[in-house]
Amino acid sequence: SPDMSVDVARECAHIVSSLRAGPKKVAVLDLDNTLWGGVVGDDGLDGIEIGDTSPRGEAFKAFQQYLLRLTQRGILLAVCSKNDRDKAVEPFEKHPEMVLRMKDLVAFKANWQPKSENIRQIAAELNLGLDSLVFIDDNPAEIEIVNQFVPEVETVLLSEDPSEYVGTLQDTRFFEPRNVTAEDLERVGQYKQEAQRQELL
Repeated sequence: SPDMSVDVARECAHIVSSLRAGPKKVAVLDLDNTLWGGVVGDDGLDGIEIGDTSPRGEAFKAFQQYLLRLTQRGILLAVCSKNDRDKAVEPFEKHPEMVLRMKDLVAFKANWQPKSENIRQIAAELNLGLDSLVFIDDNPAEIEIVNQFVPEVETVLLSEDPSEYVGTLQDTRFFEPRNVTAEDLERVGQYKQEAQRQELL
């Protein structure tokens, strides 16, 4: 049918694209209204939406669970958020419903610098090219700034409905591997160790 032809064409395009360039290595994540609902700096730890107490909270939790599964395939997770660092870290350390924890992240940038600059720093610290990174945010203005100042980085603009987040990210195919090697499975641990070495230095 004509509708099915569109789906087949998209799948063929994804296959051709994966043969021309490998999957991305790092998902760089915003925090507020991306990993949880609300603004942690304004709403506080108890005011953010995450967990099984509401449909929106469940959707954010499901998104975090999907991201955690990506790390099991060797995809690295990093945070890039305009926030006070102590407030931004608090949900990862203290919120009982958070799926992702600090140990799951290889880089954490929560400050008031431009996100484009923070993304450059993340790439440098991980010793990866900017074209290995994908920036994920719900704010169109931040996405546009990153597109303008670090065009090598792919971007994903999330909608206002967190139940669509997993499907949106899956549909990009940025993190779909052609195969998964033993090196891929060890990558997250290796980069965490390297980040710790850089921090100690």
